[in-house]
Amino acid sequence: MNVEKWLKAHKPNWQQLDDLLKTVDKGGLAALDKQALMDIGRLYRMTSADLSRARAMGLSSEVQTYLNLLVVRAHNQVYHNRQNRFKDMWRFLWFGFPRLVQQNILYVLVAFLLMVVPAALSYREMRMDRDFGYMELLPGQPLVPDEIWRIVEQKKLWTDSGADQAGPMAGLIAANNIKVSFSAFCLGFTAGLGTILVLIFNGMHLGTIFGACSYYGMHGKLLTFVAGHGVIELTAIFIAGGAGLMIGKAMLFPGQKTRSYALRDAAYKGMLLACGCAVMLLIAASIEGFVSPRTDINADVKYTVSAATAILLLLYLFMPRNPSRISEKAS
Repeated sequence: MNVEKWLKAHKPNWQQLDDLLKTVDKGGLAALDKQALMDIGRLYRMTSADLSRARAMGLSSEVQTYLNLLVVRAHNQVYHNRQNRFKDMWRFLWFGFPRLVQQNILYVLVAFLLMVVPAALSYREMRMDRDFGYMELLPGQPLVPDEIWRIVEQKKLWTDSGADQAGPMAGLIAANNIKVSFSAFCLGFTAGLGTILVLIFNGMHLGTIFGACSYYGMHGKLLTFVAGHGVIELTAIFIAGGAGLMIGKAMLFPGQKTRSYALRDAAYKGMLLACGCAVMLLIAASIEGFVSPRTDINADVKYTVSAATAILLLLYLFMPRNPSRISEKAS
C-alpha cells in the first residue's frame, strides 16, 4: 500500500474531527448542531479504524500518537459519562449560551425593540388618556385588569403582600415568566408572527401598567420593586423572543439551505437559547420573590442590585473567554 496516498486520503477526516473537538473544547457539545454531532460519531469510528490500520502498517510513532490522542478525545465525547454531562451543562452555561446570544444578537435586538417601543408608546398614551387602560387586546382581557385598578386607586401595589410569601411567590413568578419566554420562543413556528404578537402585547401591557401607576403617583414605587430583578427578567424574555424570530426567519427565508434543514438548525439553537433563558428566569424569580417585595430594604439597595445585575449580565454574555482544554487533559 502506498503510505503517502493513504495518509493524504485520510488526513482531511482527521483534521475535520480535530476541528469539531476544538469546537467542543470551547463550547461543549451544545456548540455543535445536529449534523456536527452525527459527524463527530462517524469520524470517531473512522479514525479508530485508521488507528488500527496505522499500527498494522507500522507507521511512525508521531502519526500513531496523534491518532491515539484524537481517538481518546473523541471517545470522551461520544461515550461521555454522568460527570461529563454535568461538565457539558456547565460548559454550555458558561461558554455555549453566551456565544449563541452573541451570534444571534440581531434577533435579540429586534425582540427588544418589538417589546420596548410598544411599552413606551403605551405608557405615553396611558398618561394622556386613562381610558386607554381599559382597551382589550383579547376579549375580557383589558390592558389593566380591574383588580389592579382597584389596588392602584388606593395608592397601593399588588406586590405589597409578597414579602410575607416569598417562597411560594418566587415559584409562581418563575413559572409565569418561563411561560411567557417559552411562548415567545415556541410561537416562532408560526413563521414568527406569534412571537411578534407576544412581544408587542407584553410590551403594551407593561407600559400601560406603568402608566396607570404613574397616573396615581405610584410609578416610583413600582420602579423600585422592578429594579432588582427586571434587568435579568427582561433580558431573558428578549433572548427567548430573539430565538422565536430566528425560527420564523428560517421558515420564511432559509437562504442557501433547504427549508427543512434551516428550520431544524434554527429550532436546535433556539431551544438551547430558551433553556439558558429558563436558568436566567429562575435567578430573576429568586430576586423577585425574596428581595424585590421587601419593604425593609432601602430603595437605593434595590437600585444597586439592579446596576450590579446589569454589569454582571453584560460581562457574562459578552466577556471574552479562554476555555480550558479539559478533554486534552483527560487524554
